[in-house]
Amino acid sequence: MESSESLTQLLERAAAALQQGRPTGAPTRRALVGSLLDRQIQTGRKAGLFAVSPADWQRGPRLWTGEPIRTKLAAEHVLSQEAARLLCRLGGDDPAVGRSVAAASGRLAGTCYAVQHCTIGECATSFIGYVRFLAAAVGDDAHAEIAPRIQTLSQHRLGDGRWKRFPLFYTALVLSELRLPAAKDELLYARDACIRAVRHNSVPEPYADRRAQLLSELFGKASRADDAAVGVARAATRREGRPLV
Repeated sequence: MESSESLTQLLERAAAALQQGRPTGAPTRRALVGSLLDRQIQTGRKAGLFAVSPADWQRGPRLWTGEPIRTKLAAEHVLSQEAARLLCRLGGDDPAVGRSVAAASGRLAGTCYAVQHCTIGECATSFIGYVRFLAAAVGDDAHAEIAPRIQTLSQHRLGDGRWKRFPLFYTALVLSELRLPAAKDELLYARDACIRAVRHNSVPEPYADRRAQLLSELFGKASRADDAAVGVARAATRREGRPLV
C-alpha cells in the first residue's frame, strides 16, 4: 500500500504510543497495527520486509537514538526489524500480527548477520537490531540465541567504551532491554563512552533528549550530572541551523 508517510515516521508514532505513562486506546493501537501491516512486502525477494519509501531518504533514516543509517540495505533491514518488534508490542494475540511477525522472522533469519553473525559494514547495525527483534518476538526463550550474539559484540570492543562499527547509543539501548548478565557487562563497559559522547557531541532533537534519558535511566546520577552540557550542545545545534526533527 502506497503511503506518503515514511516508514521511519510511522515507527516513531508507534513507538510514541508505547511510551511509559502514555495510555493508548484500542482504536489507536488498531490503526497503528493496520498501518504497519499495510507496509509489509508480500511477494518477491523482499517478502517479509517492510517497505521503505522515498520519504525515508528525504529525511535521511536514523535509528531511534539518532545515529544515521547510511545504506539502503541496512535501512530496509533495521526498519523492518523495528516494525516487526512494534507489531509484537502493539498487536497482542492478533492472528494477522502473528502471521506478519512470522513472515518477517523467516526473512530476517536467513541473513548473513543472523546466520553467520556478520558485522561487516552496516551489518553491525542490522546485527544488533536483530537482537532487539529477537528479544521482543521470542521473549525469554530467546536467551539461548541472544547470549552468543552478545559474546560476538564483546569481541568487537575497541577498549575505549565503544565497539567497532556498532552504533554506540543504539547498542546501549538494545543491551538495556536484555535480562542477561553479559548484556549488563557490556553496558558497564560502554558507560563512560556514552557519557563522554553526550557531553561532546551534538545531535538534533528529539535524539539529544532520548540519549540523555537513556543515560539517566542506565547510569543515574553520573549521567544526570552532564545535563547542562547536553543543553549547551542542543543550543549550539539550533544556532547553527541544523534541522530539529
